[in-house]
Amino acid sequence: MELESRMELDNRTAVVTGSAQGMGKVFAEKLAKAGANVAICDVNDDALDKAGAEIESKGYGGRILARRVDVSSAAEVEEFVAAVVDELSGVDILVNNAAIHPLHPVESITSEEWDRVLAVNLKGFFHLAKAVLPAMRRKRFGRIINIASEAGKNGGTVAGLHYASSKGAVLSFTRNLAKQVGADGITVNAIAPGRIATPMAMAVSDEENQVFIDKSVVKRLGKPEDIARGILFLASPDAGFITGETLNINGGTLMD
Repeated sequence: MELESRMELDNRTAVVTGSAQGMGKVFAEKLAKAGANVAICDVNDDALDKAGAEIESKGYGGRILARRVDVSSAAEVEEFVAAVVDELSGVDILVNNAAIHPLHPVESITSEEWDRVLAVNLKGFFHLAKAVLPAMRRKRFGRIINIASEAGKNGGTVAGLHYASSKGAVLSFTRNLAKQVGADGITVNAIAPGRIATPMAMAVSDEENQVFIDKSVVKRLGKPEDIARGILFLASPDAGFITGETLNINGGTLMD
């Protein structure tokens, strides 16, 4: 997959949000390894600089651009995308990944926290998609990949009402946007990961993670690389007839 994708993603430019650490960093590295120029962004300055330097040091051949961006800010997103278009000759692939996941029951969620989660996890996807569409339309090629969650389909755990709500909305966002841009050569798809072994997952107890392992057909938590392989496929020319879909990558914990 990666060797084939390398030829296919050479001279492409990918934007990956929330890419200073965790899954986003792995997504950015795999896209760079596949030959793409990669623009990464996050609100964590120190981790972002480290991630950019680390990916660049691998010498994959493409260029790496790192910028601090709060995806809930339309102005910051527009400035970032303009820099990507200027410095990396456009945008071909967008991986909407940035998200936050406060683990609070409904009684403990403040109105401010609710708004912040929706601003990052949903409005941020809108800001990025809107900002990259002109560049994609000029090339008549684009791949928008929205990272949703199994929680958007099954309601998630007992905590995180705002998170599950935002991820459910991402699924409808994906389908509607796909209908609007398909004639321009742009596909829009989502990936719904199950429980993935990241710092977010490790913030809960071993017992809670074991629940997901027990439900899994393959009897393990997922790895960021499992999701990255789906991204590489959806970003490739081979996926040009797939749009408006949600790819479940969860080890069989949810089948539909």
